[in-house]
Amino acid sequence: MWTATVRSMFAHKLRLALTTASIALGIAFLAGTFILGDTTKQAFDDLFAQASSGTDAVVREKAAFNQSEGAGTARAPIDADVINQVRTVDGVRVAEGMSSGYALLTDNDGAAILPSGGAPTMGYTMPAESLRGDITILDGAAPVGPRQVAIDASSAEDNDIAIGSTIKILFNGPTRAFTVVGTVGYGDEKDLGGSSSAFFDPATAQRLVGTPGAYDEIDVKAIDGVSDAELASRLDAIAPEGTEAVTGATVAQEASDAVTEELKFLNILLGIFAAVALFVGSFIIWNTFTMTVTQRSREIALARAVGATRWQVLRSLLAEALLLGLIASAIGIALGVAVAKGLTALMDALGFSLPSTSLQLQPSTIWISMLVGVVVTVVAALVPARRATKVLPIEALREATPGSDRLSVRRGVIGVILIGLGVTGLLMGLYGGAPFGLFGLGILALIVGVVVVIPLVARPLASVIGAPLRWRGVTGELAEENARRNPRRTASTASALMIGLALVVSMGVFASSLKASFGDLLDDTTNADLYLTTASSQAEGFSPEAAVAAAQVDGVKALSATGFGSARINGSGTSYSSIDPSTVQSLLNLDLSDGSVTDMGPNDILVSRDVADANNWTVGDKVPVEFAATGKDDLTISGIFDASGGYLESDYLLSISGQTVHAGQQLITSALIQIDDGASQSDVQSGIEAALANHPDAKVVDQQGYEDQIGGTIDNLLALVTVMLLLAVIIALLGIVNTLALSVFERTRELGLLRAVGMTSGQVRAMVRWESAVISLMGAIVGAALGVGLGVALSQTLKDEGIKAISVPVPQVLLYIVLAGVAGVLAAIGPARSAARVDVLRAVVTE
Repeated sequence: MWTATVRSMFAHKLRLALTTASIALGIAFLAGTFILGDTTKQAFDDLFAQASSGTDAVVREKAAFNQSEGAGTARAPIDADVINQVRTVDGVRVAEGMSSGYALLTDNDGAAILPSGGAPTMGYTMPAESLRGDITILDGAAPVGPRQVAIDASSAEDNDIAIGSTIKILFNGPTRAFTVVGTVGYGDEKDLGGSSSAFFDPATAQRLVGTPGAYDEIDVKAIDGVSDAELASRLDAIAPEGTEAVTGATVAQEASDAVTEELKFLNILLGIFAAVALFVGSFIIWNTFTMTVTQRSREIALARAVGATRWQVLRSLLAEALLLGLIASAIGIALGVAVAKGLTALMDALGFSLPSTSLQLQPSTIWISMLVGVVVTVVAALVPARRATKVLPIEALREATPGSDRLSVRRGVIGVILIGLGVTGLLMGLYGGAPFGLFGLGILALIVGVVVVIPLVARPLASVIGAPLRWRGVTGELAEENARRNPRRTASTASALMIGLALVVSMGVFASSLKASFGDLLDDTTNADLYLTTASSQAEGFSPEAAVAAAQVDGVKALSATGFGSARINGSGTSYSSIDPSTVQSLLNLDLSDGSVTDMGPNDILVSRDVADANNWTVGDKVPVEFAATGKDDLTISGIFDASGGYLESDYLLSISGQTVHAGQQLITSALIQIDDGASQSDVQSGIEAALANHPDAKVVDQQGYEDQIGGTIDNLLALVTVMLLLAVIIALLGIVNTLALSVFERTRELGLLRAVGMTSGQVRAMVRWESAVISLMGAIVGAALGVGLGVALSQTLKDEGIKAISVPVPQVLLYIVLAGVAGVLAAIGPARSAARVDVLRAVVTE
């Protein structure tokens, strides 16, 4: 039986190749996701290890807690006097205070150098030579004095900044001019993970990016013979209360883990796309084995007639699936390397740059990918294989002819139940206050239910879609009839395309609704005429000095700045927004229902009505808040507002002065501007643009410009999602090719008879192409309708987060349907040519 299994498998090379490709593509995406994640982690591990390679131990303040559940840690600065104690410890060779903070480079023309992918723009203390490790001066010299700077080599090369050039650098304070005296590299890299870096001498760094009288940390180098761990232990013993000493390797690993944690969502997102691709691929495997069982019914019956048991038949087909899964998975893993490179290039093209190193193919990637590929293949083949065991020996006397399986009532009942459960889950998520997880299960149940039911409606759908083909005469009529002949097979083939297109369309509807809602949100919750925003949509913010400069322009009536931060509030890690109490009410509709904004002090907080009601809070109550930099404090509720899910999208509001006191000086994320009555908006905007000449990290836009900037970010994310989902569509098209190729083989005698009675080869090709178009359009139309419904439901379930408008991009949806039909025609080229080449004489005598 094993020999027969192997021979049967390799006897149909086209079927083997197409089915293998469908599995391999899904596994390639899965393996590529793992490879990309492992490579990115290794790249950050290497970069941070290089950056701290010259440091044996670090003395720093203890962190109150890790922000965002471990994604990053902010610490209070350590008193500068501690360095004197550190230098007295036995085993210390060198100890130096280090400072770091926001420092944005500009090019020779004064334009901001904005790293892609939202990478930070940082300023640092240039370490003493013995502490630099892999931080090397590639060209020039280290900075000395208040007007010299060394910058990362990538920024210098990419922007033609030569040694001796004078450039401006932006800080949290005023913009200053510096002479570039050197370029810096990190081991073999010319920048630190895509970020830009500016290095200053210790005094300058402490003044411009640090804290006067304090350091961010104290870096220590050990004398020969003293290990890092031993040095850290000695330093920890003398460290003042509230401080700690750790090894340099620990600091590097913490930094790498923080970045990896922040990028975890990317691996999850790519993993979801891989799961979708494999799910779609399973339809192809199912179809292939179903058709194979039908075509090999005489072969299976003969095996039964000569003594093969049902178990042997089942084992034979499952062994074929197992072997196919192993081969396809191995090919998929090999292709995964190329997929990882392609994903990296895609990220770069869309502005989500990641550091790179040699691709990391870990053993876990191999065995997980192999296991998933084999399991998916075997499970998808299980039902068709069980059906093969029901072939009776008497069927060896019959010819295998293409036909239609009778659809069971049970299928319809199960499908309707699943659809009902899915709709119930969606409605409960929309109107019943159910958790988002139940809403997600509703979506899954609805999709599976449609997949189960679609064979029951495949015939009428094929008739409606294929109706225009009747105008093309007999070829069109036969194409429609062929699509209707086996509804289970047609529906299964169309379902693969339906799922991929449904997800693509749903994301398009969601993105369109999100963009449409943002304009309405601005109209409803702000009174701004102009907006001050970041020069790059991916930047974390801009210097408060930019807001100060804009506020002083003639014609500006009011400017209200906003910020953003993270803290542990009432025991849970969450985010908050910061506002300017003196101006916020004139520009932002907070819909304050109790208390006051104007009287807010550094130790006050505003909370949303929903949160206040949930915790039985009223004005005057104390809220326990823990900040990463300064620790625990109780803030007083000075007001309760109802505009949660609005422009600020936060349930907690601090004053900007309060954020500075508790979290340190922060960047501004945006500012709303109101102009004087009678003033020309264009003139005021021009005046602000002139005032921002020394602040290129910010720009002024009108409402449409602000909507366009947010919309551009949404479009980039949508492009990423769409490209990822297109893999599932490609796999679905391979399924159409596979189904048609097997169908042509199955209908060899029929095609020969058609040719014998006068059908030309061109008519045969047209018949197969139109059949493919009907199948593709069936999947596309049902998928588009399902996608629109899912997109609308997803938008509606997030209406409390500000998505008020529903927008269906009809031209885009119609384009997808048309492209699916065209792709179906193209997918049929190979099978159509095979059908046209059928030998008439051989066909009419085929057994």
